[in-house]
Amino acid sequence: MPPTTHRRKLTQKELRAPDEFTTFVDSARDFFVNNLTQVIVSAAVVVAVGAIVIGVYYYERHRDTLASARFYDAITALNAGQNKTAETGFKQLADEEPGRRLGRLSRFYLANSYLADGDLPNARDSLVAFLAEERDPLFRSLALANLAVVYERMADWKKAAGAYQQAAADPGPEQVRAELGVARMLAKSGDKQGAISAYRAFLNAHPFAQQRQDVLESLALLGAPADIAPPSLGASAGPQPVVIH
Repeated sequence: MPPTTHRRKLTQKELRAPDEFTTFVDSARDFFVNNLTQVIVSAAVVVAVGAIVIGVYYYERHRDTLASARFYDAITALNAGQNKTAETGFKQLADEEPGRRLGRLSRFYLANSYLADGDLPNARDSLVAFLAEERDPLFRSLALANLAVVYERMADWKKAAGAYQQAAADPGPEQVRAELGVARMLAKSGDKQGAISAYRAFLNAHPFAQQRQDVLESLALLGAPADIAPPSLGASAGPQPVVIH
């Protein structure tokens, strides 16, 4: 005799109750329909923001390209001795693109253009403005050395010595020239003993410097005794200066 199968009878409540999957789908559909406008607006905002970001990126790259071309034109004019053309190009780029690297560097090269043209006040002001924002040690050293040259040509020995001292404080291509500049400014300002000490310190630090003979002659003009021993042939040469023309 086959086993008896018990069939449970569903209640009316169970027949009316939807299963969990159907409930979730219906709820999601109702939410989407009820919030359709908000969903569309949100999607549109995301698309718009993405378009703006992409647009800004390519616009900035386009401006970078234009700035590079203008900077190249100004550099070319400066190297060709067309100082006025270079001044105009660098000044416009510095004024119109102060937030870009090439815009800030334009102030340094603008000062070089003024210096080549003999315009010392504008060269000074451009270098001071450049140094107020520049953080790169190499360009700061170059700018300080050039600022010292400007002050020296303006016969402001004190400010020239200060700028040379700052340039000499950091290792770089202008350090040797700056150290000599400090000694020279001390001599010009009448501080004879200070100049002698600076020249002697230079010879001790750079016994094989190309400027050694010039320094010895400067010491002789200052009346210092010639008691500086010649460098040993077995010593290693010190760093050589890099002169920016």
